[in-house]
Amino acid sequence: MLPPFIGALLFLATAGIVALALVVAVWSRIRGDRVLSRRALLAGGLMALVYLGFWTLGLGLARTTLLPPGESLSFCGLDCHLHVSVAGVRRDSDLGVTVRFTSNARQAPEWPGKLQFRLLDGSGKEFAPLNEVPDSMLRAGESWMHELRFPAGANAARAALLVSWKPGLDYFVPGAGNPLVQRRRRLALSAATGTGG
Repeated sequence: MLPPFIGALLFLATAGIVALALVVAVWSRIRGDRVLSRRALLAGGLMALVYLGFWTLGLGLARTTLLPPGESLSFCGLDCHLHVSVAGVRRDSDLGVTVRFTSNARQAPEWPGKLQFRLLDGSGKEFAPLNEVPDSMLRAGESWMHELRFPAGANAARAALLVSWKPGLDYFVPGAGNPLVQRRRRLALSAATGTGG
């Protein structure tokens, strides 16, 4: 599985090489050099196939993993310093899941508000939270918690929290940085249940 940083570099390199190949192909076609035009298109096409292979392989190799309470998921930009874990669960009129955000970075802040959360309950239904994570920075070395509220119909038994980056260009990144791969690593709620359930 490609690490997030390598996957991002492969995506950028592929976009750059394909764009350059198209420019060379058009330029050489205008100059009447059909051989160079075909070679440029072939090079761009081969790079796109390599990229597509890594992207597909990343999805195919990703296995669904349920992490026990206390374990954390790591999210990467240039590094992997943003960690997310379940700190507690409560049941009142709705289902509250307290999420802990931790940064072990030395300098750069992290942005938990860029993450998307879904609750997958025991029956396989997915629920979006009724509230959002604040778009506040998590300073280097700090930790804070936030309670996500889910609809009353969500069942905490055998439920898991799905965490991934919000929709964006990350879906094009092959490997562990792709949100489709991230959703296969899930945080269990059951043993973290404090009150109710």
